[in-house]
Amino acid sequence: MRAHVNRSAPTVCAALCCLLFSGPAALGDEPKLSINGYDPVAYFTDSRPVAGKSEYEYLWHKLRWHFASSDHRDLFVKEPGRYAPQYDGYCAMGAADGDTAHKDTIDPEAWTIVDGKLYLAHNRYWIEKWKEEAADKIKQADAGWQRLAQLADPVIVGPPCASSPPTTVVTLRNGGHWVVVGGQLARDDGGRPVGKGDMRAQIEQVGKNVGACLNAAGAAVKDIIWTVNYVTDPSEFDKYADLRQRYFGPLSPKSATVPVQQLAGPDFLVQVEAFAGIK
Repeated sequence: MRAHVNRSAPTVCAALCCLLFSGPAALGDEPKLSINGYDPVAYFTDSRPVAGKSEYEYLWHKLRWHFASSDHRDLFVKEPGRYAPQYDGYCAMGAADGDTAHKDTIDPEAWTIVDGKLYLAHNRYWIEKWKEEAADKIKQADAGWQRLAQLADPVIVGPPCASSPPTTVVTLRNGGHWVVVGGQLARDDGGRPVGKGDMRAQIEQVGKNVGACLNAAGAAVKDIIWTVNYVTDPSEFDKYADLRQRYFGPLSPKSATVPVQQLAGPDFLVQVEAFAGIK
């Protein structure tokens, strides 16, 4: 799906340039830390994500890799192709997204191993969606990865967006960009919960936070293509369709509401991840 926006190209270019020179890309040619510093070998040996240590670092494929032990580092040095995640550690779902395929950040907790290969995704929701069609997704991403690998890396949008989960600007294979707004909770500027027990108040606060992230990346609510809404009470969430449209745009067939037992804390009722298209 491609978004068409009524915004002049210079405005968007200026916003992207600002991000490029203020974010991690400003580090120049310094090798990027792969998979947030997690140990790629541990997924195979321990069957779980394990944070690596800087003292066990190895440079491979123009990336810095951290390991939990010297033994894990040695295993990787001997067979890096066996342990390294597919698609250089970028989101497997994003890499398989057809004409809008892109490189995006991952959550080290969102992982799976298929046929002896490690795959990571932007978050746990997307790895589960990916697993539903794993064979097709792998075929799509493998066929297009050589071209996709040449695209620009995702640019992380800083404040006012939270660092985790990050908000990113990604370059699409068919041209243009997406702003991927990391899941926003009902937090105020100081990080305190807003609207405890009040779904309407929390939707409003989440909407304001999504809007602030969009604005920081040169986008607006009208540019939203779809959202993924994680809610503790879907029936209560559905009562506020007018409010949701104000903050997240018209409901898209691609949007999803995902029931969850609990979010980052017991005071939170809703979390929204948004995808917006810019030129």
